[in-house]
Amino acid sequence: MKSANLLTCFCCIAICTQSQNARSPVVAWYTSSGAYSKNFSDVFSINNNIAALAAVKNFSAAVYGEKRFLLTELGLYSAILAQTTASGNFSLSANYYGYKAYNESELSVGYGRKLSDKVDIGIKFNYFSLRIPSYGKASAFNFDAGAIFHITEQLHSGINIYNPLSSKLGRHTAEKLMPVYKAGLGYDFSTSFFSGIEVIKEQGSTTGIHASFQYKPVTQLFARAGIVTSNHSWYAGIGCLFKELRVDVTVSMHQQLGISPGILLLYGIKKQEKE
Repeated sequence: MKSANLLTCFCCIAICTQSQNARSPVVAWYTSSGAYSKNFSDVFSINNNIAALAAVKNFSAAVYGEKRFLLTELGLYSAILAQTTASGNFSLSANYYGYKAYNESELSVGYGRKLSDKVDIGIKFNYFSLRIPSYGKASAFNFDAGAIFHITEQLHSGINIYNPLSSKLGRHTAEKLMPVYKAGLGYDFSTSFFSGIEVIKEQGSTTGIHASFQYKPVTQLFARAGIVTSNHSWYAGIGCLFKELRVDVTVSMHQQLGISPGILLLYGIKKQEKE
């Protein structure tokens, strides 16, 4: 048990320092794609840029689970609900990473809307919590905001800022959540192929690149893959659509820590068109 805990602690430290650096929420990169596309954006694209919430067309519910480096103690789980309204779209999301001896969680409420055919905006309010039973619990409120610009029908760009005020973790500590700045660009080569690139800068760390592509040969099947330079990892996945339910099987690979399998379920209720 002691050796297992030591391994888990090592992996937690490695993820914090190489993937998201100290005190930033752990991210599943597979779900952080598609925001800069009109054909491949989905409800999970708000992890890429919160302004992507404006592109959600129907009520959507999605869950994602990932067994990081094949360790149960490093499980990463996400869930999102999104509802469309006449005045904009709203989202409720939750993220959990870790196990009983060490875990991080974040609850978020988001809002996104179209300012025009060329500009989408969004904002999300977050409650981040870090819990280590042996030491206690620390939490912080923060927000992120983003905008997406539809330059042409095929070319899209955007920016997203997470925690710009460097929220303090708890009252009795000087530790803070780090701000994260992102700028992205995507191009829809066709209705079946998309490629995007994103520059990510976290305060106190080197700049990283997230490049991805998505391909949909038929309506019921698509593939997604990408690389992330900040933690020397890549990911890939295949998704199948069964009526209103999409199922993705994913895998990511870290250069030192190994493989992480995952699964994504996305359900969307399409609105009935009026005759």
